[in-house]
Amino acid sequence: MNYYREVSWLAIYYLEESYVLDIEARPGFLAAEMDLALNVGHPLHKPAASGERHCYRRGRLEFSQVVDLHWVGQGTPPAKDATGELDYGSIDSFEVDGDLYVMTGDFGRISVTASALSIRLHD
Repeated sequence: MNYYREVSWLAIYYLEESYVLDIEARPGFLAAEMDLALNVGHPLHKPAASGERHCYRRGRLEFSQVVDLHWVGQGTPPAKDATGELDYGSIDSFEVDGDLYVMTGDFGRISVTASALSIRLHD
């Protein structure tokens, strides 16, 4: 398994400082709605807003053409952030090995085999 920062297009995000707001799983698909922390190398990076540690953008981590999904350790209830929005914590670790992705955090441990992973930032 490779640490996500060893994958160039993922290294422009700081997943350990990003917040998971929702997770959606259905046959063939998995997505995490997130407040993504952008690293300095990201083309949309700006200085952090007042009171923030990083530049954040709302977006989705999407796995498509999912053929295998294991999600264990569910059950930790989400917290409410300062705005009252639900927050499932950050991604503690994210590893990649070909089409296998493993991420862990307060939401549990998700192991997913998918042919595609993308990150879409919202406007």
